[in-house]
Amino acid sequence: MIRAVSNSEKSNDSSDELPHSFLPHSYPSEPQAPARLSAPTYYIAASAEYRALDEILVEGASNLPAGAILFVNVYDFIGEGSKTLSSESLPRVGKDGFFEVSLRPNPGNRFKHNLVCDISFMTDFPSQEAPVLKAVGKHGEQLGFPINPQARVGSGERYYLQDTIHVP
Repeated sequence: MIRAVSNSEKSNDSSDELPHSFLPHSYPSEPQAPARLSAPTYYIAASAEYRALDEILVEGASNLPAGAILFVNVYDFIGEGSKTLSSESLPRVGKDGFFEVSLRPNPGNRFKHNLVCDISFMTDFPSQEAPVLKAVGKHGEQLGFPINPQARVGSGERYYLQDTIHVP
């Protein structure tokens, strides 16, 4: 709140000090708890780092239930004729919402810069634990389709999440 100061309240000295009401507010010295963050629906967010011809590191966060198993693949490009370069990788979402996986190429393949990485969550591949299915629905019906931009429809009206990222 700003308070007007009348001429009679001003001191006769020529100091440039502001009246007490104009001083900045004081803040408590104890740290306050961080605000609880939320999202309108489930998500996967990740980044990838090319490390060597035989390693790509993927780190990410998700609000999927702890223990949810993700499926991660690396491709040479997006589109018809693309080739899967990585061996099967199935990281789990941790209790803190983070996941990490070091990807290795399939025999005979090598990684390079400018690849594509898909991180997917499906209810039926691989098999998810009961608490995860209870939260997202047996067929993924709680994943937010059609408003969630990461939600897709698979065969048999099964829904899944997919995040596609660039490997610089």
